[in-house]
Amino acid sequence: MAGLYAGLILKLMGFDIRIFELNDRVGGRVYTHRFTQDPNQYFEAGAMRLPRIPEQQLVFELIELVNSMVPPALQVNLIPYVLYDAAGNNLVYMNGTRQPNGQTMTMSYADANPGALGFPLPASDQGKTASSLLDAELGPFLQALDKNFLDGFAQLLAYDNYSLYTYLTAFGGWTDELVNYTEAMTSQTNQFHNSLPELVIENMDFSTAGWFTIANGMDRLPQACASIIGMENITLGARVQALEQLADGRVAVHWDGASTPDVFDKVIAAVPPAVLRMWQTPQWSADKTHAIRAMHYEPLYKIGMRFQTRFWEQVPAPSHGGQSITDLPSRWFVYPSYGIGDSGPGVMLLYSWMTDGAAFLPQPESERVRIALRDLQAVYGPAGVDVAGQFIESFDVAWPTMWATGDAMFFPGQFASLFNIARAPEGNIYFAGEHLSVNHTWIVGALDSALLAVQQLLGSGQVEPPRPKGAGRRVPHRFDYSPLHSVKPTPGPARRPQPGPRSRNGGVRWRFESL
Repeated sequence: MAGLYAGLILKLMGFDIRIFELNDRVGGRVYTHRFTQDPNQYFEAGAMRLPRIPEQQLVFELIELVNSMVPPALQVNLIPYVLYDAAGNNLVYMNGTRQPNGQTMTMSYADANPGALGFPLPASDQGKTASSLLDAELGPFLQALDKNFLDGFAQLLAYDNYSLYTYLTAFGGWTDELVNYTEAMTSQTNQFHNSLPELVIENMDFSTAGWFTIANGMDRLPQACASIIGMENITLGARVQALEQLADGRVAVHWDGASTPDVFDKVIAAVPPAVLRMWQTPQWSADKTHAIRAMHYEPLYKIGMRFQTRFWEQVPAPSHGGQSITDLPSRWFVYPSYGIGDSGPGVMLLYSWMTDGAAFLPQPESERVRIALRDLQAVYGPAGVDVAGQFIESFDVAWPTMWATGDAMFFPGQFASLFNIARAPEGNIYFAGEHLSVNHTWIVGALDSALLAVQQLLGSGQVEPPRPKGAGRRVPHRFDYSPLHSVKPTPGPARRPQPGPRSRNGGVRWRFESL
């Protein structure tokens, strides 16, 4: 999306542009797979939801813009996204435990009986949910971000050298058992070893009650953008291999479909660092090459499974949207927010990332499908569901095997040491991508970074995001976080932030999730 958005801004400003796209589709990690053309027979292999919070405003403004410019057939229509089943019927399967009646635990049961989940916790913590434990430790950071994002993020950066695991154990005195409990219930295996600022920012996006997705597929947004840019300006299936800085300052783009390079006045490399590293480029500084080499992306694995019925809505504890959590290889079952109540076939998404996602990579496709069906049967078997008998077909995407390799998820210290270096232009070559925004993993991160790259390219910080004619700017969107990085990470133990009044983040269910 970063390349599309940068191209859209420049095209609307009257510049001649050309986009080179490796795939046979636009959108990057906005990727909708359709099993059939029948209604609701699709799943999101990439981005799947949009939180309506001020930090994500740019995405909603883009949707308003494209809808003002495209014909009705290409309109991008928002529908509610169900984060949790309203009745608390999403399921929890941890450590082989079930409810006393033999059924798989519901979320509401697990919340009321956290000690029944089988985690070896001290008696003082047996009755506490994972979210309540995390809120006691991390809530003050959310309070600061909610009050003033820039000031709150500056406060977070004082702890940039710490992982969430180190922060909880060193500052909170948590045991490994307590970390495992909260990580298993809110995240994926080993994600708490990522940067503390990274994970607090990620959870902030889940603290809103307003969630949306795009009717008939998230890929309608990049398709609408492409229609405005013009497909004649987008070359699909183009594998860029080298960027060459010419003596006159222009940049030559070498790609595998051309016998001679295409030459441009300026170029935006809107690609993940793993892609950029494989290109032949000018010799940049040691700091720049280190940033490209080191910025961490986490593995993501998604498999969409199509069944004869939406059986998850027909069991005694039906899930109408939301997601179930397990400690099985298939960590989270995500139920579609579209087509709820439909008769006939339905599609469910199984989602794993970090260490859990990487475990699927060496498995052949047939084994990945077998494991997914086995995990679903373990959860739905007690309700009398024959999962394999309902199965029709599947499609999966292992993002580490794709050009993206996953999504950005910084290790400790990487915001302070790599972020601004990676965003700095090199001659007439500029850089964009969700890894170059504070809002990693989200579409808004791609848009943020693209807007900054266009401002750098034009030498003007006054370039505004394009909006529909007559639309006013509702909330100032701050995308350049560079002043924050004058804050020096704490070399040793720092004073922990103290809790204060909560506003929008009060009573949230903590979770650390991508897309």
